[in-house]
Amino acid sequence: MTEHPNRRAFLGTAAATALAAPMAHAHTEAPGSEDFAYEVTRTEEEWRARLSEDEYRIMREFGTEPRFSSAYWEEEAAGHYHCKGCDLTIYDSDQKTVRFIGWVFYYHARPDSVLLGIDEWPAAMSEAEEINEVRQVTEVHCRRCGSHLGHLLQVQDDMLHCINGAALSFAADDAS
Repeated sequence: MTEHPNRRAFLGTAAATALAAPMAHAHTEAPGSEDFAYEVTRTEEEWRARLSEDEYRIMREFGTEPRFSSAYWEEEAAGHYHCKGCDLTIYDSDQKTVRFIGWVFYYHARPDSVLLGIDEWPAAMSEAEEINEVRQVTEVHCRRCGSHLGHLLQVQDDMLHCINGAALSFAADDAS
């Protein structure tokens, strides 16, 4: 069932769009994180050979894909979503929820599949406020290769993983 936006939903979507639109933002490294070693590491050249230009921008440069650009945002098939950087299974389809906002959302990741970090973005507080205050938001990364997947956000009264579909590949369950 497709939700039809009312004024409040439209304003919420507009705020989410402003938050997730491609923009310069600061990625904040946690103290000691420079010593962390990922299981899968690649050179910049290897990452560029493996990923498309958009995938590289999203996964390695902390970018965001445009709304409604991913084929996965409305995907309803049973299966599993994997990190495009290392093929680690991160999300199961039973944790996915479709929201009329245009990105891919999940309630939970698989255990031990993601790491969380801090990202600084401009944030809208209400429909009357300007988007000029820097806010820290929680970003989601693949725990095996460190690729940026998206953010943990409050969306329509739920705390959800708002994930770039370009950072994922999908494997449908067998029908048999």
